[in-house]
Amino acid sequence: MTGYKEYRSVTEFPLHVEKLNRDDLEAVYQELRNSYRSLVLSRGQLVRRQTEAKAKLSDINQSFKQLSATFEKVQHEKVQLQKALSHSVEVQKQLEGWGNDLAKQVIDLNRQMDATTQLLGEFEAVYEEVQEDKGILTLFQRLQRLLKAAHKLLNTDIKELVSAKRLSPEKEEWTKETPANINRSLLDE
Repeated sequence: MTGYKEYRSVTEFPLHVEKLNRDDLEAVYQELRNSYRSLVLSRGQLVRRQTEAKAKLSDINQSFKQLSATFEKVQHEKVQLQKALSHSVEVQKQLEGWGNDLAKQVIDLNRQMDATTQLLGEFEAVYEEVQEDKGILTLFQRLQRLLKAAHKLLNTDIKELVSAKRLSPEKEEWTKETPANINRSLLDE
């Protein structure tokens, strides 16, 4: 910023001009006129700068309002995204729970199917044995074996059979023969 120009005070100019001669009067008048002219120019610059400052302040205020509105919108969207994310996480957990329950139900159904297949296999084995035995003396024994197998087939609770099978120790994972570990013993040597 440029330095301030000092203007002469009004009190520095003579109050009564009657005592002044013509040359002094013209010199004082010229100084007064030059001071007034500089003062008017300075006042015009001040007014212009004030107008520019008001315009800049208005622009800054408008930008601030736009930024505030944008910030509020972003905050609102952030809250909505957080709600959506928490809802999504809850739904995902719920779906995982349902999936785990469904997997357990499928495993239980498979075990029940295996147990039912096993019971039917036992009944068929007894029936085959009875069919092959043609002796007349063993007719009563064959009928008794067949009735016993049918009774077991019809009266065995599948859930008890499945729970008993579940309690029996299964083979350890490394002893099972799967595509991943077939011929592993050859590699171990």
